[in-house]
Amino acid sequence: MADESVNETGEPVELTFEEQLAAARAYAMRSLARRESAESELARRLRQKGFEEEVVAVVLDHCRGYGWVNDDRYGAMAVRAGAAKGHGPLRIRFDLRRKGLDDTQIEAALDQPELDWFELALALLSRRAKATDLADFKLRMKWLKYLMGRGFTQEQARYALSAMQGEQ
Repeated sequence: MADESVNETGEPVELTFEEQLAAARAYAMRSLARRESAESELARRLRQKGFEEEVVAVVLDHCRGYGWVNDDRYGAMAVRAGAAKGHGPLRIRFDLRRKGLDDTQIEAALDQPELDWFELALALLSRRAKATDLADFKLRMKWLKYLMGRGFTQEQARYALSAMQGEQ
């Protein structure tokens, strides 16, 4: 689609570099207007649309220059969104790595002072297991597995369980 167009006789016509660049910029702007994206995510979508590697590089530089794509901002936003969904730091780290962020960007995004992962695990457990008798070992292990499956560390999950048990 991005590499070719058709003329009035229906024959394919090669687009010039400038035409490809304009089409790629327009696509990137539409894509970023819908939702925030990581740089690697945007690059992947541009490549899938058929844009050449040089065009993708120029468009990414353009978007970076205008601040339309910023992996640090995207990482911080994704961490807050993941925490709001009840995901722990391990799950969020995995998701950000899949989106193409490097480890330093991920660590910076996870290091938000307003996020207390222990309290988030406790809040999630309080919502989900409010009528559960946590004195039963099997049920405690079930909820421990649940929290760890949501991406919380074993330490965070154990804290939430002991705090809930203390309330009962």
